[in-house]
Amino acid sequence: MQWKQINKNLSTGSTTAEIRSILIPDEYGNLKRHRVTTCWNPAEPKFSKTPATGKLAKDDSGKIGIMVYGKNNTYIKVGKFNSSIPYIVVAINCISKKPRKKLLKGVNIELVGEGNFVFGIEK
Repeated sequence: MQWKQINKNLSTGSTTAEIRSILIPDEYGNLKRHRVTTCWNPAEPKFSKTPATGKLAKDDSGKIGIMVYGKNNTYIKVGKFNSSIPYIVVAINCISKKPRKKLLKGVNIELVGEGNFVFGIEK
């Protein structure tokens, strides 16, 4: 798979999928589902009807997860949190099945579990 370097520690793939919700652990380690949408005005974070976008992302240690960002590289609004953020990287099992299948189709990676999370490693 071809990886595009976006910063010092993170590379992304080319295939994208629409992401409407992600699982984020709470303070007890339980995974909670949060809605995620594109935020068009970062100074005034509100939910929009436009879903976020996700890509495969690989860090410098070789772990592969999902980078969730706004449509057209804008900010995202996640659940009950008050601020908007440019992107968030989550484990592969933290998104729904349909976008997960779309992102992993034709990609040669091995899935590895660490606690409640599933990450990928390139073969």
